This record gives sequence, structure tokens and C-alpha cells, in this order.
Amino acid sequence: MSTLLALIAVIVFATLASAWAGAVRSASLRRKFEALGQVTGRTREEILRHVGKPPNRTEKPHAGREIMEWRRINFRVVLAFTDGVCDGIDYE
Repeated sequence: MSTLLALIAVIVFATLASAWAGAVRSASLRRKFEALGQVTGRTREEILRHVGKPPNRTEKPHAGREIMEWRRINFRVVLAFTDGVCDGIDYE
């Protein structure tokens, strides 16, 4: 019985620790975007230098367009770029 309780305690702790870590990463990314301020007109390199590389990126070379997406728990930002300059936020 005590082994089962210990196992349950470990599972609960791991779940809470994982949720806390995700929330910290979300808050950190949100703060980076807030500190950056207005993104429209900024270059791709300037945004990447400030907030880091996005895990998701889609290029449409025929149109000179690129979509970058940063996603965390309870936070998601999608930026559209034309020829390396941000057109604005597609989704927040």
C-alpha cells in the first residue's frame, strides 16, 4: 500500500512540475514578445534575435512569404513575413 501511495505521489509531483515548467516557458515567451513591442515592419532577423527561433516555420518562396509560429501552453503567436519584413500578427 505504501508503495502505491509513493508511486501516486511521484506521478502527481511529476505532473505538477511539468505543468509549472510549461507555464514558466509560456510566460517567458510572452514577456519577450511584449518587450519587443510592435512587430509590424521589423525584420525577421530582429524578431528572431529577440524572441528566438520558432519551432514551426512555413515558406512560400513563390510569393516571397513566410509564416513563423511560436507556441507554448496557453500562448501562441503566428507572424507573417514578406521578403523578410513582418507584415504583422496573423494569430495571437
